[in-house]
Amino acid sequence: MKITLRILRIICKLLLLTYVTVVNLIFIIMFYALILGIIHLIFPTFSAKLSSGALGSHLINTLPFYLLLLHILYCLSPIRVWFLRKKEGFKPLTGNEQARINRLLLEIGIERKLNLYCNRDTRPNAITFGFNTIGFTEGIMKQASDEELKGVICHEIGHITHYDYVYQVFIYSMEAFGYRCLYGLYFIPAYLFGIIGAFVFALVPALSFVGRLIEELWNIAYKLIHKVIYGISHLLSVNINKYTEYRCDAHSLKYGCGEGLLYFLRRLKWMEETYGERMSFTEYIMSTHPATEKRVKRLEKLLD
Repeated sequence: MKITLRILRIICKLLLLTYVTVVNLIFIIMFYALILGIIHLIFPTFSAKLSSGALGSHLINTLPFYLLLLHILYCLSPIRVWFLRKKEGFKPLTGNEQARINRLLLEIGIERKLNLYCNRDTRPNAITFGFNTIGFTEGIMKQASDEELKGVICHEIGHITHYDYVYQVFIYSMEAFGYRCLYGLYFIPAYLFGIIGAFVFALVPALSFVGRLIEELWNIAYKLIHKVIYGISHLLSVNINKYTEYRCDAHSLKYGCGEGLLYFLRRLKWMEETYGERMSFTEYIMSTHPATEKRVKRLEKLLD
């Protein structure tokens, strides 16, 4: 049963990757074709010179794919990780905090080199950046016991071990590049026809109603396509990510730290119930993390 579920999850991830790749490549190719068509229309001689040589023709035909590759490599690079850390206010662990985490890593038996950071968020949480970076909040450093912190560390190492960051970055990169091209496909025709329409409606004011109707339908079509296309990928992505969290919870058992993680999740569950922070059904569907209560129950079963 476990093997079957694992295969199904792999298939779901591959289907999502295929969907995101194909859909966004279509938007990228269509937008690039539109740009080339405009350049050829306005500067036919310049366009002909660019595509005359073998190298120029190759670059023109493949330029969007090179740009997409560079975008993905940037998102995977340490530069992007640095920007993410700065945005969230993470700074390197020092002093007693650094010594504590190093001691816990030694006790767990984890020898891999990790970059450790902390920010001043009072909520108890931890996050993984890149291929070997873990960020802790001030809340978790102060509130979690050593055993609980061990469980959290093992959970985050589960993300690193399974390269979850790479998967998420690829999805993000394709969508970030693709929906900008989709916006270009919407904006450029709207802008051009807006200019043309301004002259036509100035000459024939009676047609202004038709122009407003076309503009409204064009806006609705763009918003509908955007919401449907990226709504589907987001819904699939967040629900796949829920099983990723379950898998990383189970990863803590590999190092004998399941009990510590369970204590920490119970603490979170108690805080959510005390302060009324439990997710609604809609929030649960769109959340990248499963409900804490469900994580507790799954981990309890694994530990029985």
